[in-house]
Amino acid sequence: MFKLDKIDKQLLIALDTNATLPISKLAKNLKVSREVISYRIKQLELKKIILNYITLANFTKTGHTHYKLYIKYTNIPKEKKETLLNELAKHPKLGWLASTEGIFDLMFSIRFKDKYDFEEFKDKLFMKYNKYFSDVKFAMATEGETKPRYYILDKMPKKIHTFFHVNKSKEEKMDENDIQILNTISLNAREPYANLARITNLTPRIIRYRRNDLTKRKIITGSKLVINYRKLGYLFFKCFITFKNSNEKRYNTFKSYIRNHPNMIYWIKTIGSWDLELEIEIPSIEKFYEVVDELKETFPDIIGSFDASLVSKEHAIMHV
Repeated sequence: MFKLDKIDKQLLIALDTNATLPISKLAKNLKVSREVISYRIKQLELKKIILNYITLANFTKTGHTHYKLYIKYTNIPKEKKETLLNELAKHPKLGWLASTEGIFDLMFSIRFKDKYDFEEFKDKLFMKYNKYFSDVKFAMATEGETKPRYYILDKMPKKIHTFFHVNKSKEEKMDENDIQILNTISLNAREPYANLARITNLTPRIIRYRRNDLTKRKIITGSKLVINYRKLGYLFFKCFITFKNSNEKRYNTFKSYIRNHPNMIYWIKTIGSWDLELEIEIPSIEKFYEVVDELKETFPDIIGSFDASLVSKEHAIMHV
C-alpha cells in the first residue's frame, strides 16, 4: 500500500476536482513550488496511483442513453471469457467494463442514441454468449453524479464538488469538430493543446474555443482522475438498492447523505431491477459492512433491498 503525505493528498484531491488545473495554479493553491508539483505528479504517475485524467460529460446532453448490464456466468471457458472481455473493451460505445465478485461476475455500461441500436447490440451479444450466462439484469440510468475521492483527506471539506453526468436535460447540438474534440480529451484531459491539435488536425485556438463552449453549455461537466484505489489500500463495491415508500423529500435527503459521505463516490438512479446504484470505495470489508449498516439504520423507511458486488478488476473506462 502506498502511503500519501499531506501534499500528495491535497494534490490528488485538487486534480480529482479539476484534472485540467495547470502546474502554476496547483502550486499557488498548495503553497509549494512548481517544481514540487511537477515532481509529485510524475511520481504519482510512475507509481501508478494516477492512471489517467478523464473528461466528464453529461450523456443526456450528448443525446445518449446510458445502459447498464450485469451478468452471472455459468460454465464459461477461460478463453471465451477473455474473448468476451476483449470484444466489449473495444466497443466504441462502451462506458465502463469490470469483473466482479458477488451477485454478478461481469458489469458494464454502454451508451447509444437509439434504443434500437442497443437492442441490436444486446441481441448479437446474446446470440454469441447466452449459453454462458446464467443470469442477466438490465438498467437504464436516469440521473447520476460523482464527486472527488474525499476519503483521501483526513476530513470532508466544507464545500463539496459534484459532477452530474446524467440528468433531466435536453440534447445539445454538436458538430463533427465538437464530437472529435470530446472524444480526444475523454482520456486526455491534461493533454497540451499543441498535442491535441496534432491528433485532431484542428488549431489549438479552435480546440480551446470549442472546449470552453462545450463547458459553457454544460456538455462537459468537469474532469477528474482515474485513481488506483487498490494501491491506496481500498476496495471497490457496487451496491444495488431498491426503494420502498420513498418520497421526494426522503430521496433528496438520501442523495445529500451520499454526497456528504467520503467513501460514497458515485451514484445513479435507474429504471430496471433496482432503483439506485451506489459505488463505495472503502479500506476493508469490515468497514464496508459498518457503512452499509449505518446507511440502512439511517434510511430504514425507504431502503427495501440492498445487494452488492466487489469489483475485482476494471478492464476499461470512458466517460464521454
